[in-house]
Amino acid sequence: MIAITAAQGGLLSTQGAAAVVIGANIGTTATAVMAAVGATPNARRAAAAHVAFNVITAVAALLLLPWLIDALARMRQAMDLPPDPAVKLALFHTSFNVLGVVLMWPLAGWLTRMLQARFRRREEDEAQPRFLDDNVLAVPTLALDALERETARVGQVAVRMARRAVAGESAAAVEGDRVVLASLDAAAESFVERMSRREMPQRAARRLGRALRVLRYHETTGEQAVQAAELWRSTRADDDPIAQVQADFDHALDDLLALCDPARVPPARAGDVKLADQAMEATYEHLKSALLDQGATGRLSMAVMEAELRRSSALRRAGQQARKAYEHASADVESASGELARDART
Repeated sequence: MIAITAAQGGLLSTQGAAAVVIGANIGTTATAVMAAVGATPNARRAAAAHVAFNVITAVAALLLLPWLIDALARMRQAMDLPPDPAVKLALFHTSFNVLGVVLMWPLAGWLTRMLQARFRRREEDEAQPRFLDDNVLAVPTLALDALERETARVGQVAVRMARRAVAGESAAAVEGDRVVLASLDAAAESFVERMSRREMPQRAARRLGRALRVLRYHETTGEQAVQAAELWRSTRADDDPIAQVQADFDHALDDLLALCDPARVPPARAGDVKLADQAMEATYEHLKSALLDQGATGRLSMAVMEAELRRSSALRRAGQQARKAYEHASADVESASGELARDART
């Protein structure tokens, strides 16, 4: 607007005012760069794409500036518009943005690959949050969306830990996932603290409470997985009297965990999860009875029996917590859909 006013008052030629417009477009990239400081990798990629769009378009426009001004003058005459510098500059600004789209369209694929490679290292570090960006805190709905997406990532790690514990991997093998889970959990809690400092509508507050409940279920799933992995017996006798019963429980629990995995596409049906949970509980009770019987008859030492009972109990609780997280997350989706429908009717 300043450039248009200056051109209209004769302080700048049309070509000079067009150059100011080009420089102003480059200057706006500073806002995107500052907003991307400390942001997620995807946010930094968006800022870099914004800078690239404006810089490439500006270079092309400067090189073509004399010819663009002449072409726009003829366009103005063809459209029977008044010969005001402001009209020419408005046409130039529109043409400048159209030129940017035309130039960047064929470069979009290359630019995407370049930006993904540029910021690849941090994003591949699973312990780094991918969705918790402070730039969305001002809008409660966007902040909650980001929190729920990150909570789903926490759930993926927790379920993976539980399945690895079921498969008999050692505590050392699960340690890497435990570090990832702790880091994501700390980031989510810090994000929630910053959210709570801002006012939010009652509906958003309820949604936040549900998200925190799901997050806690995922945390407990991971904790129980670590505990179970620490109790795993790396060597078992070939004639272990509870081997088959243990295998049945492990198989049923793994099926339940697979259904409750937030990464599952499409999400599991509630009926399937319920059936898998019932199968897990039945095999757990069978395993528990078998362990107590073997301990009572002396076929298993009391120490081994106690360790196996604690391990199976920890795995069972991990499965229960994963199921609760699935149920509450599913309820959140249904509740949000219902609220949107009520809003639409209103």
